Amino acid sequence: MSKKILFVVNPISGIRGKKIALALLQTELKPSTEYQVIETERAHHATELAEKAIKEGFDAVIAVGGDGTVNEIGKALVGSKVALGILPFGSGNGFARHRKIPINAREAIKLINRFTTKKIDTATLNEDVFLTTAGLGFDAHVGWKFSESGSRGFLTYSQIAINEFINYKEKEYQLIIDGKELNTKAFVLSIANGGQYGNNVWIAPDASMEDGKLNVCIIKPFPAHFTPDIVLKLFSKRLHASKYYESIEAKEIKVIKAGKFHLDGEPRETNEDLIIRIVPKSLHVIC
Repeated sequence: MSKKILFVVNPISGIRGKKIALALLQTELKPSTEYQVIETERAHHATELAEKAIKEGFDAVIAVGGDGTVNEIGKALVGSKVALGILPFGSGNGFARHRKIPINAREAIKLINRFTTKKIDTATLNEDVFLTTAGLGFDAHVGWKFSESGSRGFLTYSQIAINEFINYKEKEYQLIIDGKELNTKAFVLSIANGGQYGNNVWIAPDASMEDGKLNVCIIKPFPAHFTPDIVLKLFSKRLHASKYYESIEAKEIKVIKAGKFHLDGEPRETNEDLIIRIVPKSLHVIC
């Protein structure tokens, strides 16, 4: 059966050119596929395009960009029958890597052709949807600096993280996790539906997008000489082996007076409490 697919392109995400990949659609996409390609023009435009695609009877909306683009499209498709697909072109591609969606454009298009879908969990933060991670602490701090840098890519992100690490001070957090209060000091506090930030940096090695639970991931204050060990464990999917790491499964988390945080890598700020909830089996994904 032929499919009707919308490709939504973020022209400024990541550092790789997208023109060659989009040209592949003409040769690699199934000939029976009816498709359109539209570039976003502003923040939240991808959400508007996905909402329109639902009304116009599309079978899928493909995010051609990074985790921010995936988030914008995914939040519109939650609760609908329209599937989310991805051609990964972001700086980190955390969602795609967690779902084992090929980074190679040709292979990702083959996946779209097969059109095998699964229903996955999503999450809400004060009713705003996220798909992979929301976080506070050092990763949110770096995310803010990265968004202000004017440059993209893993090298830029890494350089900012190295520069900011020396002077960053861990913070105290007051949490209520499934009704139980927890006060903790943390270098990083991440609420994970998916396992990684991107670039195979695994903050939640045991996270699943299909178990109806979130992982509250805490990297506790650690001595500076443990930094190489923490970094190695982040990249080798072994962070749970560190004595400075704790992970708690939960369905609802409240963070009191959050301040700066990120939502799927996008920097946010609030003086209000954060209420974070899992939304089981709420999004169809091509994977």
